Amino acid sequence: MVESNRPGETGRITWLGGQYSGEVSNCVPHGKGRLTLPNGTRYEGDWKEGKPHGRGTVIYLSGGVYQGEIKEGKRDGYGKYSSPDGKTANGLWEQGKFVMSLEELQQGKLKAKLEKTKAVIKIEALSFVYHSGKGIFDLNFSVGQGEAFGYLGPNGAGKTTTIRSLLGFTKPGKGSCSINDLDCWHNSALIQQELGYLPGEITFFDEMTGIQFLNLVADLRGDKSKKRRNSLLDRLELDPTGRIRRMSKGMKQKLGIVTAFMHDPAVYVLDEPSSGLDPLMQNEFVELVLEEKIRGKTFLISSHNFDEIYRTCDRAGIIREGQLVAVEDVHLLKSSQRKTYLVTLATAEEIERLRNSGLELGKIGKNTVEVIVRGNYDQFTAALAKCRVVGLDAVTEGLEQLFLKYYSQEGILS
Repeated sequence: MVESNRPGETGRITWLGGQYSGEVSNCVPHGKGRLTLPNGTRYEGDWKEGKPHGRGTVIYLSGGVYQGEIKEGKRDGYGKYSSPDGKTANGLWEQGKFVMSLEELQQGKLKAKLEKTKAVIKIEALSFVYHSGKGIFDLNFSVGQGEAFGYLGPNGAGKTTTIRSLLGFTKPGKGSCSINDLDCWHNSALIQQELGYLPGEITFFDEMTGIQFLNLVADLRGDKSKKRRNSLLDRLELDPTGRIRRMSKGMKQKLGIVTAFMHDPAVYVLDEPSSGLDPLMQNEFVELVLEEKIRGKTFLISSHNFDEIYRTCDRAGIIREGQLVAVEDVHLLKSSQRKTYLVTLATAEEIERLRNSGLELGKIGKNTVEVIVRGNYDQFTAALAKCRVVGLDAVTEGLEQLFLKYYSQEGILS
C-alpha cells in the first residue's frame, strides 16, 4: 500500500516482498529509506528508481553487515563487509565482488595501474608567481587516459592559476604543462579543439538566446552536428530558446555544461561544474562524467563539493597556498577521515549503554547521540547490536573538515 507518492515525501510500501519505509517517487523507493525483507535481511540507505543505489548499510540474515557504496542493488565502490565469524573485507568492490583491499590500495596497486595508462595531462615543476608573491610553486602531477582527477583546495590556493596555465592563458614562470604531449602555452589553439572547458564563473553574451550562443560556439569550432548537443539539452532538461540574461544560475550552469561537452572532446577541464545545479541535476552530471570515463575521456575537476569528487574521480590533488600537499586515491581520503553517525535510540536509558561501550560520543540529545567512528566499525556495529536502534543517519562532513589536516597553518600531514 502506498501512503505517499509525491517525490521527496516519505511513505510505506510493500516492495520486493518486504516492507519499505522512506522516500517514494512514482510508486517506487527513491531517495533515502529502509527495507526489511521476509527473511530478515535489512537495507537502509539511498535508493534510485526502486533499487539500492548510493551509500547504505545491509544487515544480512546470516548476521553479516556491509557498509558502503551500492550500485543497482550490488556492492560496488568502496565498502566494508563484516562476516559473523569476525572476518572483514574492506576496500573496493565491483558488481558485488571484492576486487582490492584497503591495504592493497595503500601499497600503491591502484597507483601502479594508473601509471600504466598514458599520461594525457602532465604538469612538471610548474610555477607562476604574481607580483603579490602568491601563485603556484613547483607543481608535479599527471592525469591518465580515462582517469578523473579531482583538484581540491580553499579559495586562493592556486586552482584557477593552474587551470589558466593548462588552457594557455598564462605562460609558466618555470616548468611546463602539456595535454596529449602538446605544450599548453605554445599549442593552446590546437589543444582547445579537443578540450572541453567549463569556467568557475561563466560570462555569456546576455542578449543572445541560449541556442544562439550554442550555435556561435559550434560555428567557431566548425562543429556541424547537433545530435550530441540536442541529447545533452534533453538530458539536462534545458530549454535554450530564452535570452541568457533571463536565465537562472542553474540554467546558465547547464548551458555551460552543454557547451563544454557538445563537441565530444577527449579531455575536460571543469571548474566547479555542479555549482548552481539542483540535487537531481547534480546526480545527472555525475552519471554523465562516469559515462564519459568509460569511453576513455580524461577529466580534471576543480570543486568544493567533495561528494562530487568522491563519486566521479579516481584520485585527488590537494593544493594549499600554491603548493601541492597531497595526491591520494579518493577512497583512501574518504576512509582516512572520521565518520559521524546520528543514532536514534528507543529510550533514553539506551544512551547509558552506549556511554559504557567505549565508543567516542559527540552531542547527546534526549533519545539521540552522535557516535564518532575512526575506522573500527566492528566495535561500532557490536555496540549498536546491543541497543534498540530506531534510526541511523550519517552526518555529512564539509570539505573543510574532511581536509582540515592539509589546511593547517603548519602544513603538517598527520
